[in-house]
Amino acid sequence: MASVFISGVSDGIGLALATLHLQKGDSVIGMARHCPEQIAGHDNFVLIQADFGCLTQLSEVIDTNFAALENAEFDTLYLNAGATGNSPEYAGNTSLNDVVTVMNINAIANKLLLDVLLNMKHKPALVVVSASIAGRRYRAGMLAYSMSKAALEALSGVYAQEYPDVFFAVLGMCNVDTRLSHNIVNHPNVSLFPDHVRLKQRFQIPGYVVSAEMRAEDIYKIVQEQNCKHLKNGEFIEVRTLLNSF
Repeated sequence: MASVFISGVSDGIGLALATLHLQKGDSVIGMARHCPEQIAGHDNFVLIQADFGCLTQLSEVIDTNFAALENAEFDTLYLNAGATGNSPEYAGNTSLNDVVTVMNINAIANKLLLDVLLNMKHKPALVVVSASIAGRRYRAGMLAYSMSKAALEALSGVYAQEYPDVFFAVLGMCNVDTRLSHNIVNHPNVSLFPDHVRLKQRFQIPGYVVSAEMRAEDIYKIVQEQNCKHLKNGEFIEVRTLLNSF
């Protein structure tokens, strides 16, 4: 039985990963603002409630739960919590508060977690990072999200260099049917951005997006069953690229 940590476990890919690991008999500690009802009563699931957008509160939560985190002796960390902010929106109209909040959730909160979890007596062997092509391929309207995902990729790459005994799987999740993706394609501003108009149209094509459950299965196959053999430590790659190579 493995022990895993998953941030952003309340819905989407995080919840799907937690459910999958529990089905396989693993122990899961999740961190999120809200408790997922689907797995709330599972004997092998523990939720630590935290707001990743508020770093002071997150730091206090980590300190309060330090003993539970250390005793869990994690094999894998899934850094999955994410936010899109008020996207799409023109950069000049994007508030500094929105940028800071999205940066905190998508990137900086992960530094707090890594600094604690990578320095415990039992160090995890694997860190799986929910990255995005948005951190490399820039689209109008996505300032806060693109900045945060670029920062997340940089953070992962640096930590991979400094912790060579830990493997960082930096995975672009591609198009997944989640609340976050729907926040973007159904945003009132979509009509202002041609790329997003086309993206919304593609979302209507059967098979263009995959369910969170299917993506969790893909991730598990890549990092657990195949032991990251097609990945390079700390380097970004999209899940669909890996799936096409199998």
